[in-house]
Amino acid sequence: MTTVRRPLVYGHRGSREEAPENTLRSFRRAQEVGADGVELDVRVSRDGRLVVIHDATVDRTTNGTGKVHDLTRAQMAALDAGEGEGIPTLTEALDAFPGLVQVEIKAAAAVPALAELDRSDALPDRVVLTSFHRDVLAHAAELLPRVRRGLITHRCDDSVLAAVTDLELSWVCPELDPSLTAGMMAQFRDRGVKVDIWPAADRDHLGRCVALGADAVTTDHPGLIDAWLGGAERA
Repeated sequence: MTTVRRPLVYGHRGSREEAPENTLRSFRRAQEVGADGVELDVRVSRDGRLVVIHDATVDRTTNGTGKVHDLTRAQMAALDAGEGEGIPTLTEALDAFPGLVQVEIKAAAAVPALAELDRSDALPDRVVLTSFHRDVLAHAAELLPRVRRGLITHRCDDSVLAAVTDLELSWVCPELDPSLTAGMMAQFRDRGVKVDIWPAADRDHLGRCVALGADAVTTDHPGLIDAWLGGAERA
C-alpha cells in the first residue's frame, strides 16, 4: 500500500467555510480542525494600523461601507464582520493563531507599516510575507530582509523562476494551473524554493497538488484535508 505524503495545510482566510473569513473566530477554527497555518490579508487603516481584511472596502464582509484606507481602526473595530466578529489587527491575528501564517500584502502601504511593527515587536519566524505583486515583495525585501517572502501567481513561467532568484524567495504560491508542470516543480526544487499550491478545493484538486509534490496547500476546507487524503504521513 502506497503511503501518501501529507503537505502542510494552510486555511485560506482561516476556515472560511465554517466561520467568517479573516476573523479571529476563523483563525481559531482553523487551528481546531488541524490546519498547520493560515493565510490572511493585510491592509492599512486611515490611522496607520495593520488590519486583516481582503477587500479594499468593508462592504462585502461587514455591515459597514467605505474604503479601508478611509476608516480608522476604531471605526472598523465597531463593524460586524459576521457572527459578532470584528476586523482584527495583524497583531491580534498572530496572537490568536500560534501556527504558520502567510500574510498576503494587499496594499503597498502595508510594507512600511509591517517594517514599523517588526521594529517594535519582531514578527515571528513563522510568518511569511506574500503578494501577487513583485514590486511589493521587492520593497519587503528592502525593509524586512530577514522575513521570508513568497510570490503568489496564477501562471508559472520563466519570469516566476527569475523572481525566485531576484527576490530571494522562500516560497512560490501558484494556482493549480496547467502551467504548473512536473518540470516546473523540478525547477523550483533546484532553486531551493518551497511550493504552496492553491486552491485545494476538493479531493480531486488536492490529489493533483499532492501528485505534483506540493510542500503545502491552501484551502477553504482545512478540516477536510485529512479525510480527503485518508491517513497520509505529515510532510
